[in-house]
Amino acid sequence: MGKSDVKTVAVKDGEVLGSAETEWDVTNPDPQYHYDVIVKAMKSTAAKLPGKVEAIGGSATGAVSADSEATWCDCFPNVPKDVYKEKVVPIFNVIAKKEFGGVPIKVINDGEVTAVAGGQMIGEGCLFGISLGSSEGSGYVYEDGSLTGWINENAYNPFDLNPEGAVNVWSPHRGDASVYLGQRAATRLAKKGGIDLPADMMPEHPNMNAASHVSHAQCLKKIQAAMKDPKKEPQARKIYESIGVYMGYAIAQYCEYLPIKNVLILGRVTTGHGGNIMMESAKKVLEADFPELAGVKFHTPSEHMKRVGQCVAAAALPELKKARTA
Repeated sequence: MGKSDVKTVAVKDGEVLGSAETEWDVTNPDPQYHYDVIVKAMKSTAAKLPGKVEAIGGSATGAVSADSEATWCDCFPNVPKDVYKEKVVPIFNVIAKKEFGGVPIKVINDGEVTAVAGGQMIGEGCLFGISLGSSEGSGYVYEDGSLTGWINENAYNPFDLNPEGAVNVWSPHRGDASVYLGQRAATRLAKKGGIDLPADMMPEHPNMNAASHVSHAQCLKKIQAAMKDPKKEPQARKIYESIGVYMGYAIAQYCEYLPIKNVLILGRVTTGHGGNIMMESAKKVLEADFPELAGVKFHTPSEHMKRVGQCVAAAALPELKKARTA
């Protein structure tokens, strides 16, 4: 579950049988709206399975407890606090119990799932995963593939110390990483990248400085379309080169407290050739300004897995109880 859509996959014995992306409005204050969107998306995709659902694995932005409780998830920012505690905190477990017969469920932070997906994909640890979606989701797995056990919400960590840095509408801060390593990094640069934008997608328009991610998702599609146009690509690619520079400095910052040997990037912002441009730009930053980190290896999954890779990794999270044999 991200801030722009709910991604679902149906997996049987490691094979993806179906996937979908369902847009939703995270700013809706009604928890029943969120419950209904999630359940509808899950059941629609689950219909691709040959039998009943045996387990549910998931990921969400924000802090998720060890018991798969939505302790604080910014997928539900406008749900009133008293209602949040009653209806949202247990939402994942309630869905598993009421809608899927009480099957095992495991939900963790979306950034941690990114790291898990990376470790599974390349077969190595010391890996930092970054999902450039509506915001920045990131996490780390050690050399043995284990997670840190920390709350990973780098999206809200200081990144740009310029007092005039970009504003994060989800917090009272300037310069938060999410504005430089997510969808809003691209849309903030869209005008300079020569993208033909309607008035309501201009950086200064209220729509682009509000909590809703709908306008940003549509603006990103325009950027991706421009990257396919030979006439517009030379200017549009500068958007991705700039985000790559941000990424290079972010990785150097994360290396101050994590032994990073591998970096996996995915998420909708990496879709298409832009993802490769970002990685090349980040490599140049490390080589030029942080030569001791020039050996960090970058990885990216297939185009389809860039968008749903977190889901596939999440599907493997729950532990199934093995049936006893006589």
